[in-house]
Amino acid sequence: MQIAENSKPLPDVIREKMEQYRQQLLEFQMLEPTKRESSDWHWLFYKPVTALTAFVINLCGNEYYIEVVYGYASTAFTQMVGNENALIELGVEDKDITIREKFIICDEEDEKTAQSQIQKIYSQYLKTRKDELIACTKEKRREFIQQIAEKLKPLGFRKKTNTWTRALESDYYLMFYVQKSGFSDEYYFNIYIGKTGTNEYGDCYYTRITPDGTSPTDWQAFSKEEFDFFLDRIIVPALNEIIQTPLCELGKLPSFWSGCHCNHQKCSYCWMEKNLWEVRRT
Repeated sequence: MQIAENSKPLPDVIREKMEQYRQQLLEFQMLEPTKRESSDWHWLFYKPVTALTAFVINLCGNEYYIEVVYGYASTAFTQMVGNENALIELGVEDKDITIREKFIICDEEDEKTAQSQIQKIYSQYLKTRKDELIACTKEKRREFIQQIAEKLKPLGFRKKTNTWTRALESDYYLMFYVQKSGFSDEYYFNIYIGKTGTNEYGDCYYTRITPDGTSPTDWQAFSKEEFDFFLDRIIVPALNEIIQTPLCELGKLPSFWSGCHCNHQKCSYCWMEKNLWEVRRT
């Protein structure tokens, strides 16, 4: 694997561990891409399994731990004219692994657990064809959306595709929208307050919440328990605050009115009490 000259060096102990894992993967007949220019921090490995699938293990070094993203990827892209050598030359990026998991290795106990989990997913999908693999991902995505629905239904939300809405006061509504990225298999988690009859979402209030500080979020990187924690500790309380607080009170908080872009033009009255500077500006 080629290493970029300007890549920041890893701590010796992490680098040594990554090299140890590299040798183990090569012994397992994993291959490295021949042309991908990689940093010292991110190493890619693949192993063709069926005519249109490959098992993938990617290592990402950190100052304190090693992140492993692994799973099975469709290699149908290699059937496109001019792209036949893409797998051999470039491997598969983390977010392009069709069905994937992530594990953080900090110590020897983590190593053992990671080996067990990687072996499990390797065996589970070993003979799975491309179309079946994609079907498995669709089912996994359905369960992911259903997990959200189960948390929001008790709050009075109604679901339509990946959008949940709930009526507030005076023709306003609260919306939670799980938005798929247009560039990767990741999602944004958006909260809106809007007014019935307007054509734009978030015309009164809009914010984006992330479970790990990154946006968009790799939905497959979280276990059910981890994602439940995010919903229970962050999403549900944020929605409950809006539901249980009168709009006139929410409108006094800068964290809410700072997101208003309508300049008082879309509402017959505005529930936001902007400060003097904001009123002058608009």
